[in-house]
Parts: sequence; structure tokens; C-alpha cells
Amino acid sequence: MVKIQIILDADVEDGDLTAKSPLMKILRVISKEEDSQVKWYVENRDRILEKEKEKRRVYAKEQYRKRKLNKETVESQINEVVLPVMPKDNVLRFDNL
Repeated sequence: MVKIQIILDADVEDGDLTAKSPLMKILRVISKEEDSQVKWYVENRDRILEKEKEKRRVYAKEQYRKRKLNKETVESQINEVVLPVMPKDNVLRFDNL
């Protein structure tokens, strides 16, 4: 039996630690599910995924609200009717410019 020690020195975002990420696959293969970090992730996977789903849901809801507000603003600008100011003699003149 040969014992190998591998040290990874990298900053990893929480979002990058998914079950299918290359880093987690490597950790699983190397540790054969004995690594404490891999065990922690596997045990808390559902909670982490639920948290990510909630963040995506909130973000999508916020983006929908922004798009709807933009759409209403554009529609209100499109539907505006600008009437010419009536001259004092009440005769409208349309000049061809």
C-alpha cells in the first residue's frame, strides 16, 4: 500500500462546490468518501441546493419585476399623445419642413 498526500491550495467559491464539479469528483475519487469535507458536502447537499434554488428564485422574481416595470414605462411612453398648442387665432397650421 502506498500513501500519497496531495495538497490543493486554491480559493474556491461555495457555488463551485457542486456534486458534479471537477474538484468534488477528484476529492471523492481520492478519498473514497472518507474525506471530512466531502462527507460534509454530501450530508448538506440538499440544504445547499435548496439555498441556491431560493437565491435563484429571488433573483428571477426581482428580474421579472424590473422587466415588467420597464415594459410598463415603455408602453406608457408609446401611448402618450402629444397635441400641438392651440394658437391664439384657433387655426392649426401644419408646416411642411
